[in-house]
Amino acid sequence: MTNDHPADLSQRTGAGNEHVDRAAAVTSSREHGMSSMRAHADRLERENELMARKVDTLDERVASLRARNEVLSSRVEALRERLSHSASRANDIREARDKLRDSNETLREQLRETKSSLRTEILSGRERMLEERARRNERAEKLLATNSVLREALRDRGERAAAQQEKNREVIATLRDRTADLNTLWRNSRRFFTVFRQGLLFDEIEKLDVDFSADTYLSLLPSTVPAAMTLQRRHGGRVICDCVENVEVERHSLAPNIHPTALQMVNLMAYGALSQVDGMMTVSSAVAETLERFGPPVRLQPNYRWYEEAVPSGRLRARVGLPEAARVLVTTGNIVNGFEAIVDAIAGLPEDVHLVAFARFSPSGYADRVREHVIRSGMEHRVHLLSFVPYDELAGMLADADAGIITLDPENPNHSVSLPNRVFDFTTAGLPFLAPPLREIKRYIDEHGCGIAISDVTAESWRAGIATLLDGLPRYREAMIEARRRVTWNSLEDGLVEFLGNPTSVTLLGFRDLSRYQRFLRVTDTLTSRGISVKAIFFSENPQPLKNRNAEFYHFTDRYGRSEKPQRVPYAE
Repeated sequence: MTNDHPADLSQRTGAGNEHVDRAAAVTSSREHGMSSMRAHADRLERENELMARKVDTLDERVASLRARNEVLSSRVEALRERLSHSASRANDIREARDKLRDSNETLREQLRETKSSLRTEILSGRERMLEERARRNERAEKLLATNSVLREALRDRGERAAAQQEKNREVIATLRDRTADLNTLWRNSRRFFTVFRQGLLFDEIEKLDVDFSADTYLSLLPSTVPAAMTLQRRHGGRVICDCVENVEVERHSLAPNIHPTALQMVNLMAYGALSQVDGMMTVSSAVAETLERFGPPVRLQPNYRWYEEAVPSGRLRARVGLPEAARVLVTTGNIVNGFEAIVDAIAGLPEDVHLVAFARFSPSGYADRVREHVIRSGMEHRVHLLSFVPYDELAGMLADADAGIITLDPENPNHSVSLPNRVFDFTTAGLPFLAPPLREIKRYIDEHGCGIAISDVTAESWRAGIATLLDGLPRYREAMIEARRRVTWNSLEDGLVEFLGNPTSVTLLGFRDLSRYQRFLRVTDTLTSRGISVKAIFFSENPQPLKNRNAEFYHFTDRYGRSEKPQRVPYAE
């Protein structure tokens, strides 16, 4: 430790205190300065904030001014475009004005020329008018003179006309008497008109210069046998009659409405013809039994179709607007009575069961009654009445259905012995069917197990039969497919050709349109396929073109014997 002098110590202490005071003063001064600086900094910060707000405001105003400037620029540009367009239009208007000015000047010139031309023509026309007036006056004078002569001639003609009129009255009175006699004669003779038609083809054949000679003449029904015998007398050969229905005409489905004596005469002609032929063919065993009494041999030649596995066309339900789930029954052919009971049967079955009829109702009065019954029964949505389907399309259309119905009347003599085409149409389509109690059809059903034959034709029997058929459909369809393999026209061909005498040529004759008669078309195909020459002669105003180019078909265009000669049926293209 240093030992200091008290005086030095006191001096040093005072100096230290002075130094402390100065330091305190400096500190105080610094604090006052810092406080001032802080106050100044606060003012600067506030001023900076104020300036920032002003800058933001100025930025906003600048942005607004820029936006306005862009809008004004856009308007200026639009105004420039409008000014440019207006200038262009002004130029166009000036050009149009100049053209109009030129056109007006041209028109003025043309008007001046036209005016001058019209003046010239008017003057010329006045002169012509005066000349024409003079000519007319001269002509009028001549006509007055001629009229006087004509009046005198008319007076003479009137007197002659009066005399002629009196003569005409006498002639008319005579004609009326003769017409009355002819009417009386027609009333008596028209009862025998069928006999007259029976002789038509016979008479036409007598006048023919076409060579219809053949080894065999195949006549459709006894009515054409006399014509076939005419050819037989000329050229030799055999005559075969195809009897596809009862011989007695009053037993036909649509028996002719003629005098009983005329019916008996037609029958007697048929009896005589059938006793003279070399053989007869027919469609069912029942008809064959009725033909045996005439003596010549009889061949059973059912209306089988060519073998065909029909493919469903897919158009049946679409044609009548039915859903795929609908159960569809179908019937075909000519229907003459009994259809109302089937309509009532359908009404008693579930709503999904429908009936489609590709049928012709005869006579026309019966067709009207059927339509009225369908409407009265409220069955228009389930019973669909349609026209016939073309034969080539029939099997495919039938194959779309679930089952068929044969609508025949057991009380009809012709139906009672029939085995109709529709049986074999259903067979080709593989379609099981329901039928009334007809001997030939029931025999077919029993033999093949392909359907049901009901006991009577009441609505209840039809309804029960349809229900049973639909319930057992798979079994019946399988049986029908088996029948389709066995029941074919192909299986009958050898026997047919042998029965016709193994000919080298055959001539077909008929009152029906043979170009549309499927049975004779099948016969034609069978014969020509074996090199046998085939010709046909028949009545038809509008035959169907022939598909078989190895045959020759001829037709008379008039059914009353007024045509001059037969015409050749053209071939189908």
